[in-house]
Amino acid sequence: MWLATLGSSAGMWIEHVAVGWLVLEMTNSPFALGVVSAARMAPFLVLGMPAGALADRLDRRNVLIAVTGSGVAYGLALAVLVVTGLVQFWHVVALTFLFGCARAFESPSRQALVYDLVGADEALRGIALNAMAQRVTGILGGILGGVLIPIVGVEGSLSLMALSYAGGVLSLTGMRNSGREPGGAVVRLSFWNSIAAGLGLIRGHQVVLVLVLLSMVAEIFAFSNATLTPVFARDVLAAGAIGLGLLTAARSVGAIAATLVLAALTYRQDKVALLLWAFALFGCFLVLFATSHSFPISLILMVGIGCMAAAFDILQQTILQLSVSDHERGRVMGYWVASLGFGPIGHLELGALAGLVGAPVAQATHGVVVIAVFIVTLLLVDRRRLRAELEVRV
Repeated sequence: MWLATLGSSAGMWIEHVAVGWLVLEMTNSPFALGVVSAARMAPFLVLGMPAGALADRLDRRNVLIAVTGSGVAYGLALAVLVVTGLVQFWHVVALTFLFGCARAFESPSRQALVYDLVGADEALRGIALNAMAQRVTGILGGILGGVLIPIVGVEGSLSLMALSYAGGVLSLTGMRNSGREPGGAVVRLSFWNSIAAGLGLIRGHQVVLVLVLLSMVAEIFAFSNATLTPVFARDVLAAGAIGLGLLTAARSVGAIAATLVLAALTYRQDKVALLLWAFALFGCFLVLFATSHSFPISLILMVGIGCMAAAFDILQQTILQLSVSDHERGRVMGYWVASLGFGPIGHLELGALAGLVGAPVAQATHGVVVIAVFIVTLLLVDRRRLRAELEVRV
């Protein structure tokens, strides 16, 4: 499972560098970068809940094989279009959207399968180590994606992306079925009843409600910063494609640091408090990154961004799964995936705002919004009640 995550995640990070650079070179438009990022994430909003319902009904390993295989097709199709000189902007948007539809089914199955393998007591460590596999490849994938572009072109990076996804498929096919089997000692509902039951989770779970709302805000105003990374690398920091790869790698370095720290925490650690402070510091690092014009300092700040982004992701995935029963875990992760679908709002808005006032001001504005939402959350949400509800359900 861990090796499979390495392969598919390497492909994802290479894609972020290669596709981002391809679009920027084709259009010279920050808004176009936002459109592609939106196309990648928009399917999550519509398909998140169905994906969660299917994760509770199907063999989760087989779902991951299908999704990872679609990454191979996506990389090869883009590479062929670039090599033949036929590639157009709408091709990139359409193919990215189709791959986004497939990826919407990945996270509910992947995270639920990790929980299946390790159990509740080791859920935080298991999810953290799986996240480390997702991020450790970001160092190599980001650097390779940037270095290969001047040497073998974007098509070379895209071909390597397809090869990485193929490695993920091979690892999954060699994995013996583990964890709970569909149809075992779980509550079996029809597909539509599963979705309806998933919608009912928010009404009875304050933990789920708060985390989903924070996730929406984070997707719109925090995680959208990846949209402008190519602009910062080329136009603000004058670092080129290699600089873009290094910034992507630096984000992964921070993410790995966060996963190692979280993997070492005890089971009874106050996860709610950690999540809220990770959210706040995420906003602080975004503001600082936006004001930096030094490439070395920006690399350090990107490490901080990656650290807080990974911590927020891991903690919310862990808390969500701990807050529901076993037969609801796929559905609650469907909620999380659906919240990711609000990301396109941030990608489009950030790209448009950068076109009007410049990338630094646009990025700083988003960081300030994140900090403001953190303050409002502290004032309005009873953290002790959240912790108590989580402990009772566990």
